Amino acid sequence: MPAWLHRTDKRLLNSIAEADLPESVANYIEEPDMSAVAGQPSKYWVITGDVITLMSEAARDAVDIAQETAQLDSIADELDQTRTIMRAFAEVVLDQVNALRADHGRNALTLAQLKTAVRGKL
Repeated sequence: MPAWLHRTDKRLLNSIAEADLPESVANYIEEPDMSAVAGQPSKYWVITGDVITLMSEAARDAVDIAQETAQLDSIADELDQTRTIMRAFAEVVLDQVNALRADHGRNALTLAQLKTAVRGKL
């Protein structure tokens, strides 16, 4: 039985009959030639028709940067979630900072401003 590579999620299904595929056969490449992407994560694969190639180094770097940016944004977004230890800690620190700022005639910082500052440090 052949191997099948899903065109979208890049899952490789080994030794499966066509009739047993979970989706339409049009969503798969039968017996794909994966030699161009051997040892590389699927996030770097480009599928054009039935041909699988590896992204250029610049494109791989862009994928990595986008993934890292999304991860850092997700960490900073924890401050938007309610009833989390991170949010509670941030609010306690913010209250203390704002008390000190008020003592010196400065405007209070908002949670959004704190989040922007934290994201900048990440």
